[in-house]
Amino acid sequence: MNSIMSTINQSPSPQLSNIQGMVIRGFTHPFSCHMIFKFQDKDKTGAKKFTKAIYPYVQSADNWGLLKPDMMVNIGFTFSGISTVSDLSKNELGAFPTVFKNGPTSNDSQLSLNDLGESDPGKWVFGSEQKPVDCIVHCYALSDEHLQRLVSIVKQAADDQKMTEYFPINNGSQRLEEYATNPRNSIHFGYMDGIDQPDLKPDDPLDDSSSLGNFLIGFVPGSDPGPPPATAAGIFAKDGCYNAFRMLAQDVKCFDDFLEEQALVIAPKLNRDQDYAKEWLAAKLNGRWLIGSPLELSPEEPDPDTVRSTDFDYTNDLQGKKCPFAAHNRVSNPRSDPLKHPGPIPRLIRRGMAYGAPVVLKDYHGERGLIGLFLCGSLDIQFELIYSWINATNFNTLKPKKPHGQDALIANRGVELADTSFSIPLENGQIEIKKLPQFVTAKGTAYCILPSLDALKKIADLV
Repeated sequence: MNSIMSTINQSPSPQLSNIQGMVIRGFTHPFSCHMIFKFQDKDKTGAKKFTKAIYPYVQSADNWGLLKPDMMVNIGFTFSGISTVSDLSKNELGAFPTVFKNGPTSNDSQLSLNDLGESDPGKWVFGSEQKPVDCIVHCYALSDEHLQRLVSIVKQAADDQKMTEYFPINNGSQRLEEYATNPRNSIHFGYMDGIDQPDLKPDDPLDDSSSLGNFLIGFVPGSDPGPPPATAAGIFAKDGCYNAFRMLAQDVKCFDDFLEEQALVIAPKLNRDQDYAKEWLAAKLNGRWLIGSPLELSPEEPDPDTVRSTDFDYTNDLQGKKCPFAAHNRVSNPRSDPLKHPGPIPRLIRRGMAYGAPVVLKDYHGERGLIGLFLCGSLDIQFELIYSWINATNFNTLKPKKPHGQDALIANRGVELADTSFSIPLENGQIEIKKLPQFVTAKGTAYCILPSLDALKKIADLV
């Protein structure tokens, strides 16, 4: 990775008008929906007609000024989708990276994702061999009325081409667009979301892992991100971005019960009440307080002044007394920590939304979770590498000698030889939780490419 990241490609700077909008900005439209499709088998004409029908609603990364669009879409294709909808030959398609071609259920990808037990791909509501995905349409709107209108347009275009639509299930009845329109900026566990994204400055050197060039295809040299720029596939993919689209169910009752039970034990050790102990433990699991304050800057209490702070590292916390090594935020972005991994720390652009009804008065009925869009220039050296850290946090050389500890929030506890305990160092001793529950379960995954607008025009025969 180091050799790839340190070589500067002399390609022209990317043009925002050619990049799909979600790559550059987190859309703040309060209503959204993600529609998941399979094309009619080998129906290239139908796939192209579908793309043409919804292309007028595709939003680029250009600045829209003071007036947000009432409704808009971005669109992604899996490898099977690109194979159907594009004019690339079989040999040309072979230039795409193996990880993209094989998808998230492959043995190599599962070495990082570790979707075991209830997360097994055979149980997914989309993305398995039995439920293959070709296309995902991401819909955004300013009102529920606009969203329903946009969803109807996309659905009609898909029905016209006899496409199959997958609906992740909530208690056996609800479609994704009917319950994944939760207009709030926090996840069901109560944490503020969407903090600390890469800078995405187009002029930054590629050895800065937050540079926009590391998230667009065609700007980082080497075969890993691929496809190689000189190939037909490379020309097609340039200015596109990979999207690891993942649906993660959150067991909110399990999480709340865990905090309640542990607070009874922890509160006396902290000499604080149980409400404080619950919030303190939630912060230790995540690395930030519920409102977003990082533990490094606000170790004892949440601070409204540091809610969105990102300018910090772990230089003065080499024993994890402020932020535990296995806290989710420290695992996914170790910042200054010395690592076994060579080269810059990989970053991801994170988009998404909570789905399912808010928990009210401990009514846990119905499925809830997170639709996660993890955008990157390389699925293996960005997304899958970080996910491997989540399931086995032995990449940090500072971490105590528990070689297979895990991310405290989202790791799969069924990983073989995993240490599912959680240690919280204190000034005097530590708090040791013997076993963390399974808080999160994978419900589906698809590896997509968000093509450039030029590529979409070619697909839709608009050039």
